[in-house]
Amino acid sequence: MDRGFAAALDECLAIMSVGESLEECLARYPQYAEELRTHLPLAQRLTKTPRHQPRAAVQEAAWQRFRSQAEDMRLGRRPPLSFAWLRPLTIAAVLVLAVLGVAGGTAYASQDALPDSPLYRVKLFTEDARVWFTFDDSQKAELLLNQSNERTDEIMAMLRAGKPISGNVLSALRERSARAVRILEDHPDELALLARAREQSAEQEDLLLVLWGDLAESARDDYAEVVATLHNVQLRISGTPGSVRPDDLAAGVIHISGSAELAAEGVWLLGGVEVRIDLRTRGDNELEPGQLVRVVAARGSDGRLLALEVTAVSDGLPDQQYIVSGTLEDVGDGEVVIAGQRIAITARTLLKLRLQRGQQVEIRVDDIDGQAVASSVEGSAGDTDEAASALLAYEGIIGGEVSTDEVSNDWVVGGQQFTVTPSTEIDARGGVLAEGARARVEAVVEDGDVIAKRVVIIADADDAGEDIIRIEGVLEAGDDESWTVSGLDVVAPAEAETPEVGSLVILEGRLVDENLVLEKLVTTFTPGRSGLALIRGTIRRIEESGAWQIGLLRVEIPDETVVLGKPQVGSRVFIWGSRDDEGSLQAVYVNILNRTPVASED
Repeated sequence: MDRGFAAALDECLAIMSVGESLEECLARYPQYAEELRTHLPLAQRLTKTPRHQPRAAVQEAAWQRFRSQAEDMRLGRRPPLSFAWLRPLTIAAVLVLAVLGVAGGTAYASQDALPDSPLYRVKLFTEDARVWFTFDDSQKAELLLNQSNERTDEIMAMLRAGKPISGNVLSALRERSARAVRILEDHPDELALLARAREQSAEQEDLLLVLWGDLAESARDDYAEVVATLHNVQLRISGTPGSVRPDDLAAGVIHISGSAELAAEGVWLLGGVEVRIDLRTRGDNELEPGQLVRVVAARGSDGRLLALEVTAVSDGLPDQQYIVSGTLEDVGDGEVVIAGQRIAITARTLLKLRLQRGQQVEIRVDDIDGQAVASSVEGSAGDTDEAASALLAYEGIIGGEVSTDEVSNDWVVGGQQFTVTPSTEIDARGGVLAEGARARVEAVVEDGDVIAKRVVIIADADDAGEDIIRIEGVLEAGDDESWTVSGLDVVAPAEAETPEVGSLVILEGRLVDENLVLEKLVTTFTPGRSGLALIRGTIRRIEESGAWQIGLLRVEIPDETVVLGKPQVGSRVFIWGSRDDEGSLQAVYVNILNRTPVASED
């Protein structure tokens, strides 16, 4: 601890004793902010410890020793060897060990505490104590990285329990990562630890970039700070100039995919959305006009978007990842079954709920060496019980201006208002996000609000063509006058018989005087078979039998299947299907987004 930090610590203790806040003190000494945030609470507790008054006899004996040593020094006699310089450290050690000793059972019990537990502070304090009594810098940095990784495990545990992510775990992750990197910057020869710090920060940032919607509202400032810190760790270790500020993330993050077009120096339009891409952007930041990319962008307090990560989308083989939404038919040891397909759940799977049979879920599936592996599992309707509404798909023309500048926006598609949040994916690979474009919105209805989970642009405004509105969902209630489809109330089509509750329904209609008029029931699927699911992906192969392969999922296309569009290898598709008595997945309704076909892998 150098003298500059010691002076800052003393000054902060003095001014905080007269009422100044911790944050005001940190603003005075930004170069020591991380260390002060850790040491000040403990120092305050120690200063508030009641002063011990020595007994008179002990005090008199101490004065006698002092006078004796002073006389020896006056007469030139050599004083005995003194270890007085060790006393401050000894006192601190004794105090800390005393606290840990008295609360030993509590400290032990706190080791499994999660951020929402009263024992979590004790857990962090015992970790701090281990760091204080680790004197080798390399070992201290490694210990701090281990503790930062422990925060990742805690976040995953909170997600699996269906709990919001709180600010204390985010601030603890940030503080430990930042301290580790500051130590390692003074030891550039520690190449293995520096590589670990960079890789671990990248993994933690990738995790947090998909979790904005899972935060407690009070944790958003901590989220902005920790993501900025993790991103900057990677920049600093690689020697990249510039940094991301917490203010750049004040309004969360947004996921966008689309064709990149240069708008100005360092500014690109991705499907019509303006995003800054510069040296601070991880991944493929050297773009070419017309290149197809996926971007995770930070939204600042001013609404501007800064790309944190860019991934180029290959023009080669079809995307091997696909998404399945439906009901969990079975939950086993390390796997789940949905739409008749077994999907592995691994330690790297991002679970946003505790898996139970009968839940409505959305699973992103990767093809890993020929095995279907879940990269993420989340509730389809923001709920984990069996009564949760199924996914709603709504297709129509975008009416009015669309904006990505704010945390929450209301967009109108086909006359229906949707709430678009930072968690809403924007897929603009099929056109430009703008008024008049044709879009498909996948949404859930929560407390009367229709929340967009994904907005897919199907055609540009000039090519939008038909003004037909399509609704896809599960009939939850209905009579001759009105139906509830996946939580959305609509007026029943004229002369259409009300299907059985639980049926998949596909409806078509138009806006008449700004009111939705459903003209016909295109198709219905009575819930006589199990495994009803919505599959989204690209056609990987078309077999001679007529069956399609979507990722690792084989889907049969019977003659009675309603198919919109022309199927080609490489076309993106939305398929509602269910299992037959033999367990095969049969398509009931197919909506194809035509794209330039790509070569088959065969």
